[in-house]
Amino acid sequence: MKKIIPFTLLMAICLSCSKKSTAADLQVKNKIIDSLRDELRDCRSQAQIMADVLEKERIEEQKKKDSH
Repeated sequence: MKKIIPFTLLMAICLSCSKKSTAADLQVKNKIIDSLRDELRDCRSQAQIMADVLEKERIEEQKKKDSH
Protein backbone atom coordinates (compact mmCIF):
# COMPACT_ATOMS: atom_id res chain seq x y z
CA MET A 1 0.00 0.00 0.00
CA LYS A 2 2.85 2.39 0.83
CA LYS A 3 4.32 1.81 -2.63
CA ILE A 4 1.05 2.63 -4.37
CA ILE A 5 0.65 6.09 -2.81
CA PRO A 6 3.99 7.55 -4.08
CA PHE A 7 3.40 5.92 -7.46
CA THR A 8 -0.08 7.42 -7.68
CA LEU A 9 1.26 10.81 -6.62
CA LEU A 10 4.01 10.62 -9.22
CA MET A 11 1.50 9.67 -11.92
CA ALA A 12 -0.75 12.59 -10.94
CA ILE A 13 2.18 15.00 -11.21
CA CYS A 14 3.22 13.57 -14.57
CA LEU A 15 -0.31 13.81 -15.92
CA SER A 16 -0.73 17.40 -14.81
CA CYS A 17 2.60 18.32 -16.42
CA SER A 18 1.70 16.54 -19.63
CA LYS A 19 -1.67 18.29 -19.75
CA LYS A 20 0.03 21.67 -19.39
CA SER A 21 2.52 20.81 -22.09
CA THR A 22 -0.26 19.50 -24.30
CA ALA A 23 -2.17 22.76 -23.88
CA ALA A 24 0.97 24.73 -24.70
CA ASP A 25 1.62 22.49 -27.70
CA LEU A 26 -1.93 23.07 -28.92
CA GLN A 27 -1.51 26.84 -28.63
CA VAL A 28 1.72 26.69 -30.63
CA LYS A 29 0.12 24.44 -33.25
CA ASN A 30 -2.88 26.76 -33.51
CA LYS A 31 -0.59 29.75 -34.05
CA ILE A 32 1.29 27.84 -36.75
CA ILE A 33 -1.97 26.85 -38.43
CA ASP A 34 -3.21 30.45 -38.33
CA SER A 35 0.08 31.67 -39.76
CA LEU A 36 -0.03 29.10 -42.56
CA ARG A 37 -3.67 29.97 -43.28
CA ASP A 38 -2.76 33.66 -43.59
CA GLU A 39 0.16 32.80 -45.85
CA LEU A 40 -2.11 30.66 -48.02
CA ARG A 41 -4.60 33.52 -48.35
CA ASP A 42 -1.76 35.82 -49.36
CA CYS A 43 -0.53 33.32 -51.95
CA ARG A 44 -4.04 32.94 -53.33
CA SER A 45 -4.47 36.68 -53.70
CA GLN A 46 -1.06 36.97 -55.38
CA ALA A 47 -1.98 34.14 -57.73
CA GLN A 48 -5.27 35.87 -58.56
CA ILE A 49 -3.43 39.11 -59.34
CA MET A 50 -0.98 37.23 -61.58
CA ALA A 51 -3.83 35.46 -63.34
CA ASP A 52 -5.61 38.77 -63.94
CA VAL A 53 -2.45 40.34 -65.37
CA LEU A 54 -1.83 37.36 -67.63
CA GLU A 55 -5.44 37.41 -68.81
CA LYS A 56 -5.19 41.12 -69.66
CA GLU A 57 -1.96 40.49 -71.56
CA ARG A 58 -3.57 37.62 -73.45
CA ILE A 59 -6.54 39.80 -74.39
CA GLU A 60 -4.24 42.60 -75.57
CA GLU A 61 -2.20 40.18 -77.69
CA GLN A 62 -5.38 38.73 -79.16
CA LYS A 63 -6.60 42.23 -80.06
CA LYS A 64 -3.26 42.98 -81.75
CA LYS A 65 -3.48 39.77 -83.78
CA ASP A 66 -7.08 40.49 -84.75
CA SER A 67 -6.27 44.04 -85.85
CA HIS A 68 -3.44 42.91 -88.17
